[in-house]
Amino acid sequence: MSIRLTLALSIALGLPSAAAAQGLDGPLKIKEKGEQVIVRDKSKPVRKALEIQYAKLAEAIENKDHAAFQALRTADFHTVDEHGQARSPQEMSERARAMLERIKPPIHTANTIGTIDVYGDDAKATVRQYFSKMLDIDGQLRQVETYVTQDETWTMTPDGFRLKLVDGVRDPETYVDGKRIDPTKPYDPDAPPYEGP
Repeated sequence: MSIRLTLALSIALGLPSAAAAQGLDGPLKIKEKGEQVIVRDKSKPVRKALEIQYAKLAEAIENKDHAAFQALRTADFHTVDEHGQARSPQEMSERARAMLERIKPPIHTANTIGTIDVYGDDAKATVRQYFSKMLDIDGQLRQVETYVTQDETWTMTPDGFRLKLVDGVRDPETYVDGKRIDPTKPYDPDAPPYEGP
């Protein structure tokens, strides 16, 4: 380890010089790039924090708990859909309430986090969302499964991360009783499986 790197570590991490010279164990990744020393926290604290929030979100949905669902959002939470249509915090709260009232068990949701970009107090996660629930369609209870990829911006608050914005909605898929459908058309149980994008 060079003297420059040792000195940078001692200053940046508050470590005695000898400890820095011996190297560090743990989640820090340290590398030199030209004249710059880069220290990265490989423990992925933001990813872990978001995973906890997504687990709380899934629990709120599965319990049909609107208050718990809303508690994970900022007061100014809003969305921009795939057509560029913005939805206000009030619209999104009402939409969430209607959705939670309509869905029936078994209910399961999962969010697979892809990349996360951090900008100050904001963390923008690209997420592939899966949502399975029973819905009454034309008087018959049917399993409806949806998949969508979207960008979700979480912001750090005194109470932890809260969801502030959903946009970049793409790659949606909808299945009814295991058969892919075109969600822009009225449901037809006899229609062939949708082969759209």
